[in-house]
Amino acid sequence: MSTTKTENHRIYLRGETAHFVVNFFEDAAGTIPAIPLDVSLYPAYEIFDINNNVVQSGLGSPEVSPGRYKVDFIVPPGAPLSNDLQRWRIEWTLVSTSNRQVDYVEDFDIKDTVITASETREQKFITLAGEDYRAMLRLPEVPHQVRLNIFNAASNVKLATAVSGVTNGLQEATDGDSIVYHYTFPASASGLNCFFSLIWGVQNTPIEPQSFHYQSLTAVTPSVLHFITCLRMLVDKLQKRLGTVQAYEDSDLVEYAIRGQELVNSVYPTTFYGFGTLPQGLTVYHILFSAWYALQAQRILNVELGFNFSGQTTTLDFDQASGLADIASSWNDFIQTNLAAAKQGIIRATSPIGTVAGRQYRYNSYNNFTYKIASYPQGANNIIGQLQTLGLLF
Repeated sequence: MSTTKTENHRIYLRGETAHFVVNFFEDAAGTIPAIPLDVSLYPAYEIFDINNNVVQSGLGSPEVSPGRYKVDFIVPPGAPLSNDLQRWRIEWTLVSTSNRQVDYVEDFDIKDTVITASETREQKFITLAGEDYRAMLRLPEVPHQVRLNIFNAASNVKLATAVSGVTNGLQEATDGDSIVYHYTFPASASGLNCFFSLIWGVQNTPIEPQSFHYQSLTAVTPSVLHFITCLRMLVDKLQKRLGTVQAYEDSDLVEYAIRGQELVNSVYPTTFYGFGTLPQGLTVYHILFSAWYALQAQRILNVELGFNFSGQTTTLDFDQASGLADIASSWNDFIQTNLAAAKQGIIRATSPIGTVAGRQYRYNSYNNFTYKIASYPQGANNIIGQLQTLGLLF
């Protein structure tokens, strides 16, 4: 006899109605439905909480399809929540007319709405330049007042202020057991590849001082988003699932890209390209430097997660930091070997500063290294301008 669960969810919230559906068949193919020996006794079910207490029991209700049964369970508002070691379960028992008994157990979880509410682990936020951005702050309860100040991170100029409880101020919404305050930052206030500081001030009571929450926002161009894909293809070949600590969020990669560009600029000859303005010929070095910076964070994480255990017969060792260090070192060697020459070539090709050269007119002048190449009617009065044109004076 076989059982198959269908249309069942693994997670339910307090106050929700959980629906459990199960199929009982005599054959593995699911073509011969199992007929209960006594419909007043089977199929029986019991629902257990995390403490192994029976919270509901009874008989499954038959559905239109033979062999298919369902149960509805209203999750109590004060139901104990599941954890890593304890889960809820429903147990089914059926004895068929062929005197065969089958027991089926299905685990499920009970969570609270505040726990399952949407959260983010991002430490920086990104938006597309030219698009409106909605800034959000999630709180467990309604405070006395919430204030948002938005600054240009480069100039420290305040761009906008919004306060809760006033017209055209912060908007308030309920999301589960959380209170969400949000404000739409207009696209006209954001430029290309600009950086903003969002400072939330929360005052829980009229006499309590403010507590502050900080958010960093970067307005990026589509070309930066394309660069992020290129960077992820190199540094995250495993494609770790977003939302986990080990994964790379898009905002993480934007931060690494910003620092990678600063490192490219710092290599001699020193340059001052703005974010997103590097010449095409330096893209590969920008990717490698950004990935190198990302691996430093990943290496620190692996150092913190590393462990070593030695027993009488078993030895466990988890250490990925050394491997990451080798990869980062090989990338850095390639960058240091080739980047300076690449930057010099691009500077010479794009800069108006040039080099004046000449050769001797006669063989007997072979050892003369200075030749007259031009004369200026203004004489010495114009020599400063000519030296600046030749790139010999700045």
